[in-house]
Amino acid sequence: MMTQFQTTLPKECKAYLLRRGDGERYVFGRQVATIIADAVSSGGVFELATIAGGKGEQFPVHLHENTYESILVLEGRVELMLDGDYYLLTAGDYAHIPPGTKHAYRLMGHRNAFASYTVPGGVSNMYRTIGDAYSFVEPPAEAHPNFDDGHLERAARTADVRFTGEQVEWGTAIAADHANNPGTAAPYVIENGEGERLLTGDQLHRLVASQKNTNGDYIFILSDGPKGDPIVEHYHEHHTETFFCLQGQMTMWANGEEIVLFPGDFLHVPPGTVHAYRLDTHYTKVAGLLASGLFEPFFRTLGEPYEHYTFPAVPGPLRMDRVMANMANLDLNVVAKSPLDRK
Repeated sequence: MMTQFQTTLPKECKAYLLRRGDGERYVFGRQVATIIADAVSSGGVFELATIAGGKGEQFPVHLHENTYESILVLEGRVELMLDGDYYLLTAGDYAHIPPGTKHAYRLMGHRNAFASYTVPGGVSNMYRTIGDAYSFVEPPAEAHPNFDDGHLERAARTADVRFTGEQVEWGTAIAADHANNPGTAAPYVIENGEGERLLTGDQLHRLVASQKNTNGDYIFILSDGPKGDPIVEHYHEHHTETFFCLQGQMTMWANGEEIVLFPGDFLHVPPGTVHAYRLDTHYTKVAGLLASGLFEPFFRTLGEPYEHYTFPAVPGPLRMDRVMANMANLDLNVVAKSPLDRK
């Protein structure tokens, strides 16, 4: 279905759709950063860039003074130095990087990609400074002129980033085979499939970053489920919601338009956007950043703690009774008569 949604990075905060590979692209070395959301398009709430590159590509030790970073590996293998510890991350693994945490990475597969969410957003200008505008989607076969110290110095003046000049000891990484969420705003990694699990009907939500990890700024959720029915159309007066399709296919309705999302597609849903979604394939997985983190009680109200690592064959409880009883406290506004009612 054709959509009237803007499909380029907007210059104002609004609902918009970006297909996989779309956005502002910048090349440095054999890496391409694609800016999918920045402080302007999100109203200063968050930023999102995907980084893709070849084997052996690196990024030096740096930190963000005032910005949280949430990294989700999409493809390949990423060796991550996080506050002096080394982890080997693969697809689906998550890393949480609070302000002031030193970190660096090295790409270990022949094809690698990860998503970098930053909150509240002050990092995307780093890619605009260290890289050159790039018209292609895939990283180059041969290295673009490397970014030098001059590029790094200019990036530090235009973005919330500080390069320390420290050396790293690559090759000592361990797999992210644990789920040690400290319950505080401290650095950690979570293995694919881990996280605090909440079941809502037939959909499983993994809370990999909660309010406790972000000082209430945002939450990060990985959700999966089977083909099913659409959820009710609704909107939030104060919360931003994002949908980044990772696997399968899903249909979304936003501001009266129907949009089909495929892997790599991104939809920005700022406050006031009437929206709903439906999972369309037998296995669909989607990543969501929700800001502020005060929306976390919604998932705990609607769902129940769940011990297993995949959604059940028989759906579990969907506690809409508890949601309806707490509507005033959940920033959830249901649209009484929506286009979905006529389908």
